[in-house]
Amino acid sequence: MDWQSVTQDAEGHFSIPKRWLKIHYYEALNILFRFENSLRVFVYAILKNEFFESWRDCNFSMPGGEQGSINSLAAKRIRQAESYGYLGFDIKAPLMHLTSGELVELITSETHWPKFRPYFRGNKEIIKNKLLEIGTIRNALAHFRPIKPDDIELVKQNSRHTLLGVEECLRNIFTQNLRVPTNTSEEWYLELSTLGADRIKTVPFYSTDELWINVRLNFSIPILSKSGEPDGFLSFVVPKINTPNILLTHPVLCKHVTYLTEHVNYPVLSQDYDIKVTKDLNFVFRKDILVRNHTAIANEFREVVRKVTEECDLLGQDQLARGSVVESAEIFSWWSQPEGQEGKWAHFYFQLTQPYQANHPDEYWGLNENTADIVAARKRYPWMPEDISEADPHRF
Repeated sequence: MDWQSVTQDAEGHFSIPKRWLKIHYYEALNILFRFENSLRVFVYAILKNEFFESWRDCNFSMPGGEQGSINSLAAKRIRQAESYGYLGFDIKAPLMHLTSGELVELITSETHWPKFRPYFRGNKEIIKNKLLEIGTIRNALAHFRPIKPDDIELVKQNSRHTLLGVEECLRNIFTQNLRVPTNTSEEWYLELSTLGADRIKTVPFYSTDELWINVRLNFSIPILSKSGEPDGFLSFVVPKINTPNILLTHPVLCKHVTYLTEHVNYPVLSQDYDIKVTKDLNFVFRKDILVRNHTAIANEFREVVRKVTEECDLLGQDQLARGSVVESAEIFSWWSQPEGQEGKWAHFYFQLTQPYQANHPDEYWGLNENTADIVAARKRYPWMPEDISEADPHRF
């Protein structure tokens, strides 16, 4: 069999063999992949804030009468996937194992529709029908039946109609870039905004609709040791916060937070050739949940700050030690000056990040990504261990 392969030219353009599937099949795969995963994230965000740690136990019925919970359906499929664990990625997040049809039945069930209804601009029967039409085309593609270019247009139109309010909700869930005013007098703000330590400060942000709050912990990473020469290569041992372990060791935070992401800001070198690097931990809450439980949540944050401070001190005394949320990592800086170009310091610091892994809690979403087009342009969705596309240079 001569399958032939894609070729790529020097400018990065791809050439697809003529015998490959027509281009609308690839367009369908791209749209349906993004549509289904956006729906998963939306379902999670709503159910998590309504049922907290019991969201996985939500029950729904499929046509024909079969009933089950999110967790029971997912557990069965996870066991099946483990039989062929050498294939694909190890993913344990329950919603990643539900089909689009099951997501539709869950959303439109008598029990759960009242929770989802505010985000759909149409009555349940019309919304369900449009979602099932998308599912019909999805199933045709998934089972390798031919589809028409007109089918892609229907998917696009139905996606726009059904996700009109959902996309707006997702945009606010994913993006909180409005600094909460410093003269805010609400109790949750007064209690949380003052939390911190010498190297940790708390900065709260709002979403555009002010219904979602990002309690950002900014960690200025200290240097435990330094070696190398200032005119060439430098090595630094620094403390690394193991972000998902915060959720595993602080159940009150894990219960109330919608999700947690992290971002390591690009390092710079001081005049003394000490590396300066900070890490942001983004704890995103639905505001009403945060307001009702702000005292318990603030107490957990105090414990996190205390623990990070103590464990950094421990590593300062013994770099081979490891705490419950802090461990040591080595990062590097080197002087780079390609021929004919201006020299600059380059840094290798990705050891400070913690990409999503199968054993992480569902509330941990890995690396933070900002994008204006939440549904159609994300390069990585929650519970995925790697990017599914290149970054869109026009996404902001």
